[in-house]
Amino acid sequence: MEKHFLSDFVHGEQTFRAEPWYNPQGDCIVYQTADEAIIRDRIDETLTIYRSAIDERPIGFQIKDVIAIIKKFGLYGLVVQSQARGDTIKSVCLSALLLAAYEDGPKNIKRRLGYADALTPAPSWCVPMPSLCES
Repeated sequence: MEKHFLSDFVHGEQTFRAEPWYNPQGDCIVYQTADEAIIRDRIDETLTIYRSAIDERPIGFQIKDVIAIIKKFGLYGLVVQSQARGDTIKSVCLSALLLAAYEDGPKNIKRRLGYADALTPAPSWCVPMPSLCES
């Protein structure tokens, strides 16, 4: 088997962690529950569902424009388990963020089912936000 071109830069045991994480460069939250190949199902401009390439079950998602959603609805709109220190957001509840994103678009069956799939894997997770996420 051929050696991966980045293998010299990776140290330690490689493990899969099924937890959401915030990507500040892309202003998105990514979450995948299983370490397997995915098919991306774009629900709208904010949400993409990750489906298993094996059986098409939802195994994660990507939610974009996190800071814009927080600014539009405010921390009071996302107060369920959100944490802030001054003007800096420390963490935000994933289910509240998904529900706020759903409210900001057309109400059709594809979006309803897509957001329901996103809420299924980890509705109670709080995602740590880096200090550059100022409201």
